[in-house]
Amino acid sequence: MVFFSTSRDALDDAAQTSLRQYIRGGGGFVGIHNAFGTEYNWPWYEGLLGNANFYDHGAAQPGVVQTVERKDNSTKELPARWNFTDEWYNLVPAPTKVRLLAKVDESTLAKGVAGNYNHPGHGDNHPVAWCQYYDGGRSWVTTLGHDAKEFTTDGSFAGAAEFQKLIVGGIQSAAGMKPFCK
Repeated sequence: MVFFSTSRDALDDAAQTSLRQYIRGGGGFVGIHNAFGTEYNWPWYEGLLGNANFYDHGAAQPGVVQTVERKDNSTKELPARWNFTDEWYNLVPAPTKVRLLAKVDESTLAKGVAGNYNHPGHGDNHPVAWCQYYDGGRSWVTTLGHDAKEFTTDGSFAGAAEFQKLIVGGIQSAAGMKPFCK
């Protein structure tokens, strides 16, 4: 199951039950970008996202992503640091009990990290991708993915190739095609 920039209340009661049953049956979930702006006020879904939720973000700007965990299938082909432009979500609460895969180096953000609600950022540990086993299933999520240019293949968007490797690896591992959350 992939939620890619979903928004607000996307699931009715029956769909929520189906998602829970799918995950509890060993299914895999991938949440990309605004999956964090979906299903507010549903604690189970927030848990699926690593106990995290979207709070705010500033204007899109370039920064440097740090690959924290280089053994995971979604990150093993990524460099230790790579340039990327995004909105850099601030999360409240921040993820807990997850395996952190990548984070943004806040010191590389020229405009700072404060968002439209003035969240101060996450300091040295500003997560942008992580994974976890959750309620019998697998959850792989990233806050990255705002701009459609991130899917270009012509080299015109810095970090697009790395982002695409991250996403493909996350989908493959959440789907059970490759080892998950190593």
